[in-house]
Amino acid sequence: KLPAEALAAHGAAVAATLEHTDGKVRKAAVETLGKLPAEALAAHGAAVAATLEHTDGKVRKAAVQTLGKLPAEALAAHGAAVVAKLEHPDEDVRKAAVAVLGKLPAE
Repeated sequence: KLPAEALAAHGAAVAATLEHTDGKVRKAAVETLGKLPAEALAAHGAAVAATLEHTDGKVRKAAVQTLGKLPAEALAAHGAAVVAKLEHPDEDVRKAAVAVLGKLPAE
């Protein structure tokens, strides 16, 4: 295991695996990105948000949870995509979305 700071140096390589055809690889990539320091994760927020539409519910749940680790201002940029998951048929995805949206500051 790499410390989060060392892992950050490999963030781009990990993010590249978000396009892998195997859902297990994508889920592992999303979860690994979630271990990055928040500021380093912010650089990959859009790539993580794109996995919210993956066909595997486990990948979508991991994506929602990882987005929840973003700094509030970076998370706000993906708020609408997370809100859309409140209507997801998978209860775990919906619960993850509620938890993440609770981290956004009130307007």
